[in-house]
Amino acid sequence: MKKIYLTLLAIGLVLTSAIGQEKKSLLSVSDEGVMLSSPENEIQVGFNGRIYMDGVHYFDDVTDLSSDASISDVRFGTTVRWGKWLTKINVSFGNEEVCVKDAFLKYFQKENSIFTIGNFIEPFGLEGAASSKELRFIGASNATQAFGIGRGIGVGYSYFTDKFYGATGLFAGSVGNDNTGDQGYSTTTKLAYTPIVKENLTWQVGASFSYRKPEANGFSSDLNDDDYNREVILTAGPEDLFLDAEIEGAQNETKINFQTLVLAKSFLLQGEYTRSNVTRDEDYISELMKDGPSYYVTYAWPTSPDDYPSWYGELTDITTEAFYVQAGFLLGDEYSYNSSTAYINRPKPGTYEFLVRYDNTNLNDIDGTYFNGSFGSSDYAAALSGVGNKSIAGGKSETISAAINYYVNNHIMFRLNYSVMDVDNINYPLDENVGILNARVQVNF
Repeated sequence: MKKIYLTLLAIGLVLTSAIGQEKKSLLSVSDEGVMLSSPENEIQVGFNGRIYMDGVHYFDDVTDLSSDASISDVRFGTTVRWGKWLTKINVSFGNEEVCVKDAFLKYFQKENSIFTIGNFIEPFGLEGAASSKELRFIGASNATQAFGIGRGIGVGYSYFTDKFYGATGLFAGSVGNDNTGDQGYSTTTKLAYTPIVKENLTWQVGASFSYRKPEANGFSSDLNDDDYNREVILTAGPEDLFLDAEIEGAQNETKINFQTLVLAKSFLLQGEYTRSNVTRDEDYISELMKDGPSYYVTYAWPTSPDDYPSWYGELTDITTEAFYVQAGFLLGDEYSYNSSTAYINRPKPGTYEFLVRYDNTNLNDIDGTYFNGSFGSSDYAAALSGVGNKSIAGGKSETISAAINYYVNNHIMFRLNYSVMDVDNINYPLDENVGILNARVQVNF
């Protein structure tokens, strides 16, 4: 990864030097960062970056959580545009980890009609499709953390007008996947319509859909299976403890999202609902048939494929859901809408922003009684033998949050958040309420 960083730096220096040799080169600052342009604007080179300096203090209940200060993200990126083509590379160095974020090529058929290939954000949801530097709170809601998709390697297309935004893509795997076995794939689409676009009022509604085949999670020589143990992991909240659903044996996942956004001068209202349905693996019985502890006598062990679910428990499909709603108020500016991103523009320097949010995230899909480490019927004899129905108890929560943002200028922000999380997780039966105080100094260019 050091080589990636050095390569990016070298490319930037070379391009800067090349453009700098032109006496009439131009230097400017835009949403893409610091821009250098050739005299006729044939080539534009941008340098962008960000720093998140964070502190978090937990008012924990029973389970101890780690309050700390950190540099949660440091990024450096480069964009180069020539004519209708644009390429971008963005690398993160936060928390002592190095990973590639954006790495893509865009072709502008028109300024509002764009093709993209590479590693980029899948178009799903309102918060999930927005850059972290433009979110209203420090980090996304628990609903978006759990169900948001992030980036994937693929090809996409987006189109927008003053009232319509549409984006779709086909994706195959992710940059960070190094597991053995077949990669996953997905198709994701987002549509947003803004029936009212006025100076004093903007109203947007939208929906997103994603069909996903999870990544393989290794190779099993016993089962001769490179499709091994695909799983869907949904996590959110403090240290991913109280909201954590690991759905094993996943065949595919379908996600739907509905969003709305209202901007009325200095007031903001925003909300999303997301639902996930995971279909479990058809090879479940085949996997079980290759298993069998030696201490069971033959008459007690399942003898036909139909016997296995009754012995191990049904591998049922899993449905989970979440929603949030938030309201905001600006002191010193008014909210404005960006049709090219279907999101909100950053307020002007010197503006204060006050927000409140209610989040309800449910990662449980439980059928039956919990006993002896599994969910099943009230038949304790069956439960004692280990029979369960493969329910998922990822936990659920209700969270109320408040935030204050101060936009010093176009590049520096001060943020302060406080949240109270009502915890309901069978794996943490003694925890009831967790308080979270977050602060961030954010720098971006």
